[in-house]
Amino acid sequence: MTLQAVPNQQPDGRWTWEAARANTRAVRVSPHPPSGLVTLSLWREDRCVGSLRLSPAEVAGLVGKLTGALAELQDPSLQRVGGLEERVHDLEARLAALEADAAG
Repeated sequence: MTLQAVPNQQPDGRWTWEAARANTRAVRVSPHPPSGLVTLSLWREDRCVGSLRLSPAEVAGLVGKLTGALAELQDPSLQRVGGLEERVHDLEARLAALEADAAG
């Protein structure tokens, strides 16, 4: 399904992407500054069929995953570095433990 941005005719800060085929499906993103959350909702025609309220950290994680997926589409060889994030995290944990042992 290809999505396309739709002119913003909604409250400030809300974005909508509609499916290119038949425009019967859409994704809407709505920030809610007072609560510090962002709502991601799925629409079929003029009816909301599901939504998520995401924290800023969850939005950042989603954006990171989407960016990674786009990178893999551009360069399939990037799929070979699967688990890189976990390996870096493990390495950082081991370094922190070594530093703690050396200081203690």
